[in-house]
Amino acid sequence: MKILVYYPSSYNSVFILTAIDDLIKQGHVVFLLTTTAYGVLQQGAEKLGAEVYSGARSNDIRGLFQEMYVLIKFCRKHKIDFVFPHLQYLNLVGVLSRFFIKALVFPMRHHSDNVYISGNKNARLLDQLVNLFSSQILVVSPPCKTQMMNYENVPAKKIIVLPLYYNFQFYDLSYLNVDKYLAEQPESGLQLINIGRMVKSKNHMGLLNVMQRLVTEGEDVKLTLLDTGPLEPELRDFVQHAGLRKNVVFLGRKIDVLSYIRAADLLVHTSISESGGQVIKESGICQVPVVVVKGVGDFDQYIIDRFNGFYLSKDNVEQELYETLKSICRNSTALKAMGRELDKSVRANFDVSAVKKTYMNIINGIIE
Repeated sequence: MKILVYYPSSYNSVFILTAIDDLIKQGHVVFLLTTTAYGVLQQGAEKLGAEVYSGARSNDIRGLFQEMYVLIKFCRKHKIDFVFPHLQYLNLVGVLSRFFIKALVFPMRHHSDNVYISGNKNARLLDQLVNLFSSQILVVSPPCKTQMMNYENVPAKKIIVLPLYYNFQFYDLSYLNVDKYLAEQPESGLQLINIGRMVKSKNHMGLLNVMQRLVTEGEDVKLTLLDTGPLEPELRDFVQHAGLRKNVVFLGRKIDVLSYIRAADLLVHTSISESGGQVIKESGICQVPVVVVKGVGDFDQYIIDRFNGFYLSKDNVEQELYETLKSICRNSTALKAMGRELDKSVRANFDVSAVKKTYMNIINGIIE
């Protein structure tokens, strides 16, 4: 079979590389088509044996028909049998294009309810269109399926849960890129990290409120924030006026995310909306424990409170986070052991050799 993985980024994705590797090992011809210029992801896919096609094209809805033309032409030229698009915009391109190609199209949705929390009407419209025009939709966790069934009126039979799975050997854990910022960090004090797009559902402001409280009380705690987003100016303004410039650092997007995770004592994830939560799994393989909100994403599947991570109640995030961090500031000796346990749990649940469903199951189900 000829299979197309259709992706809107050049950033490294171990899940995408794992899926490509697994399909190639099963004897399929795999293509990677991206809307971005050649980068780390494309290089990795080529090394695995995929045929890579990249180009700096718009990921904007205004380029929809042009992108549909690119996809339709590509599928016809290469006689593609299956198309696996990823993320909202390319999912829409894929499901609209399926009426003009012979390939079966399975869009993969990576988010749950965050577009509803943010109130983004355009994003909600994209979801509605993908739901309407797709024959089946892949989602990365049961909470996403529940969201679609209960609040978007999508029939259960139309949704296939396909959890993210990984070949953890693709993470180069022996290499730690220590740049100027990391080299300047003091060894004393509790080092926290938060990684997530700066939008309402990620709840950065709640985390900063807790940071202000701890610093005011004299706790030696530092927070590194990775990624960007529309709320970044507001968050920076808060840090400035709260007197937190020495305790909170904004670093933007980074390719070597694992390097920063490994330099931290604890990853704090205050998000109230997740589907797969890849960064939590990456923290696990770095043996860094996490703080997460209970009932969000697939965390309940592999995180055990105060054994390999810490849970916060969704309706009391700030107070419980404050109490958790305050306790850790007094005694952080258990963190390393918790990190090792999280590593074991992540590998046991999400290694490609352990999962029960991969792209191969989807393809074989159609073939058989």
